[in-house]
Amino acid sequence: MSEGKYRELSVNTILFAVSSFGSKLVSFLLLPLYTSVLSTADYGTVDLMNSTVSLLVPILTMNVQDAVLRFALGREERTERILAVGLRTVAAGAGVLLLCEAVLIMLGLSPVDGVYLAFLFVMFLLTSLGNVLTMYVKSQDQVRSLVVSGIGSTLVTCTLAVALLVFVDAGVLGYMAAMAAGSLFSAVFLCIAGGVTPRVVGSAVPKGLAGAMLAYSAPLIANGLAWWVNDVSDRYVVTLICGAAANGVYAVAFKIPTILSTLQSIFYNAWSISAIKEFDPGDGDGFLGKMYSLYSCAMSLCCSVILLFDVPLARILYANEFFDAWRYVPFLLVGVYLNGLALFEGCIFGAAKRTRDVSVTTVAGAAVSIVSSIVLTFALGPIGAAIATLLGYLVTWGVRTVVMVNHVAKIRISWMVEMTGAALLTLQAILAAFEGMQVFQLVTLVLLCVVQRRRVAQVISFLRRRFAKAV
Repeated sequence: MSEGKYRELSVNTILFAVSSFGSKLVSFLLLPLYTSVLSTADYGTVDLMNSTVSLLVPILTMNVQDAVLRFALGREERTERILAVGLRTVAAGAGVLLLCEAVLIMLGLSPVDGVYLAFLFVMFLLTSLGNVLTMYVKSQDQVRSLVVSGIGSTLVTCTLAVALLVFVDAGVLGYMAAMAAGSLFSAVFLCIAGGVTPRVVGSAVPKGLAGAMLAYSAPLIANGLAWWVNDVSDRYVVTLICGAAANGVYAVAFKIPTILSTLQSIFYNAWSISAIKEFDPGDGDGFLGKMYSLYSCAMSLCCSVILLFDVPLARILYANEFFDAWRYVPFLLVGVYLNGLALFEGCIFGAAKRTRDVSVTTVAGAAVSIVSSIVLTFALGPIGAAIATLLGYLVTWGVRTVVMVNHVAKIRISWMVEMTGAALLTLQAILAAFEGMQVFQLVTLVLLCVVQRRRVAQVISFLRRRFAKAV
C-alpha cells in the first residue's frame, strides 16, 4: 500500500487546518459583537442576501468551478485554458444578474433597497470568482496559497467589521462592507498566486473544451440548488412564517454547528484532491473505506461533544434575545454531520464523473427538506425547520450511500456501525433540545464510543503516525 497517498492527504489536511482554524476562530470570537450591535431583523436580512447569493451561484455559473478542478487535475488540457473557461462563465453569469437587477429597479419590482441589490451583485461576483480561482489554485497544488488567502480574507473582514461597527457605528452597511472587502482580498490574492493575467483570461479555448467542462458541471446545477434547499431554504420559510426577527435568531443558531463544519471542511478540502487522484472503484487497497471510517468516527465524536456543550457555548456567543438560538442547534448540528458524510461520498462520485447521480441523490433530500420544513415550521415554529434540515440531510446521505455502494465504488466499511452512530446522535440531539439533560447526553456519548471503539483506536493511531510523518 502506497504511503504517498496518505502523506499527501495528511500534509494538505494540516495546511487546511491552519487556514480554517485561524479564519473561523477570529470570526467565531466576533460573533458576540455582531449579535450585540446588529438587530435580529438586520442580521436576518443580510443573512437572506447571502443565502440568495448561494442560490444564484450554481445557477448562473453552472458550477463551473467543479469542472475546473476535475479537468485541471486530470491534466487533459492546458490549465490556463481550463481557467479561461471558468472565468468567462463567471463573467457571463455576472452579466445576466446585473441585467436582471437593472430590470427590477426600472420596473419598481425590487423587494429590497438598492443598497442590498448592490451587495447581492458584488458578493455574487466575488464569490463566483473566488470559487473558480480556489479550485484552480488547488489543482496546481498551491495549498499554501489557499491558506494565506483564507486567513487574510478573515483578518480583513474582521478588522473592518470592528472598525465600522464599533468606531464608525455604520451598522448593517458596515457589516456588509466588511464582508465584501474580505472576499475582494481573497479574489485578488488568488489571482496573483495563480498567475492570472489578461493573457490567461484571453487564452484561445480549443473547440469542445467548454462544452465538455459544462457537460460535467451542468448536472451539478440541480445538486447546487438542492444543497441550497437543504442549507438555507429553511431560513426563507422561517422568515415567511415567523418573521425576519425570528430568522435572525434562527440564522445565528448555525454558528455553533459551524465548529463541526469547519472541522469537516479541513478534511474535505484535502480529500477532494486525493479522491480524484486515488479513485479506485473496487477499493482494492482499502484506502477509500479506511478514510471513510476514520472520518466518520472522528466527526461523530466531535458532533457529540459539541452537543454536550451547546448551552454553555450559547451563553458565551449569543447575546440578548439571540440566546434562544441554542434550542435549534442540536438538530442543525446532526444535520451538519450527515451533510459531511454526503459530501465525502460526493467527492468519490466526482472522481468517477458521476455528477448526474450526485444531483439525483441531493434532490431527493431537498424534496424531503422543503416539504417537511413548511409543515414542521407551521406546527412547531423555527425548531421545526431545524428538524426538517436534519431529515433532508439524512435522506441525501442514505440515498447517496445506496447508489455509491451499488454503482460507483464498493468501499469496505461497516454500514451497521454507521447507522448506529447516526441513530445515537439523533437521540442525543433530541435530549439536547431540553435543558438539564447533560447526564443523559453523556450516556449517549459513551455508547457512541463503545460502538466505534475499534475506529476510535484507529483514529488515534492514524493521527499519531501520519501527522508525525507530515511534520
